[in-house]
Amino acid sequence: MTERRHRPSAQARRAALLRATVEVAAAEGVAGITHRAVTERAGLPLATVSYFFDSIGALIEEALRDSVAADAAVQEELAEALAEAHSSPEEVVAAFTPAVAPRFPDTLAMLEAYLHAARHPEFRDAVADALAMSRQVSAAAVRAAGAPDPEAVAPAFAAVAHGFALHELAVPGSVPPEYFDSAFRALFLGFLLDAGHVDLAMELRRQPAPEA
Repeated sequence: MTERRHRPSAQARRAALLRATVEVAAAEGVAGITHRAVTERAGLPLATVSYFFDSIGALIEEALRDSVAADAAVQEELAEALAEAHSSPEEVVAAFTPAVAPRFPDTLAMLEAYLHAARHPEFRDAVADALAMSRQVSAAAVRAAGAPDPEAVAPAFAAVAHGFALHELAVPGSVPPEYFDSAFRALFLGFLLDAGHVDLAMELRRQPAPEA
């Protein structure tokens, strides 16, 4: 995509396009993202997309990266705060659970992008970046809990979060918040035991799970 410098008013229009793209993806799927659909939702002239982006695909990729980066920044800030506070594994699990709960429209748009990449290989680089970022955030949370080799378990944490999000978005209310907590707790315990950290696992096991 051609790099352009924009004044504040133009930057605001560009940001509106990116947000509208996420909303259209959530409402209609990635296939529903068109120049007209995005500009109508953003309240901008039809030609606005072409002014800022070389193609609709470039707009979709930028919107995905922008949305995921914003989400990751919030979760990374939480993980860093937990690490600085020397939080227990139980506190990390309890704090991280609501942070990965699905949010409309961003989470639905992200899942739509994953499905789109399964059918369109040219879109996989953007989705791979999104997956890598979600795993980095998961690793940061596991590291804050004091677990060794957090990168090894991060993909499993991210996959569990995405799976629960998909179920909750498909049938709202079908996944109570305590289900997230129990799943992450069990996964973390299994990871500790598998890594040979029995004492840390038993310490976490003895602590009562937070009330829903």
